Amino acid sequence: MVSSIHSLLVGYLASPGTASNSATATTSGKLAAGTASASATTLSPAALQRAAASTKHASAIQALETRQQQLATDLRTALDKAGVTLTGSIEFSVKSDGSVDVKGSAADKAAVQSFLKADASQPSLASRIAGQAREALQLSATLQQSAAISQAAKAAKSASGVMALYTSLMQPSATSSVSFAVSATSSSLTYPGSLAARA
Repeated sequence: MVSSIHSLLVGYLASPGTASNSATATTSGKLAAGTASASATTLSPAALQRAAASTKHASAIQALETRQQQLATDLRTALDKAGVTLTGSIEFSVKSDGSVDVKGSAADKAAVQSFLKADASQPSLASRIAGQAREALQLSATLQQSAAISQAAKAAKSASGVMALYTSLMQPSATSSVSFAVSATSSSLTYPGSLAARA
């Protein structure tokens, strides 16, 4: 990826420090006797989907989905005005550690990177993409927290075990990422806990 694009996107990413980073070191994440088995120490996709489908988080998820659809529309419009035609899908991936990647055909990738580098809109589309990634990571952390609370409460065998398991489940993971994919006719925003949705 062109270094200037990478720097611009990363520069707008706030630290993903949320509840997932606030777990103290009072426990090492290892389960004490009387807690759930080691197989329960990974946050399950089913628990994440239950948290995402809850009424509590539905409005935030829908609002983010609406914003991603608008961003995709604005990006396609701007690309059209600049004479850039996507032949396939272009995907912006931002990990929780701040690393950024752009995927797509060589032609699409080069055209989009060149466009973003020259984009003079305020706020720039690169900053909006980065801001959206930040929002998605923050929402994902909230969903993971809710899922971890639920999973720990169900799996642990004692009160102390609930806290130990929750802490273990909420260990920060650099593998969490946000993917924003845009093509000439559709778009999608995917992050841990997101519901399958395409525009």
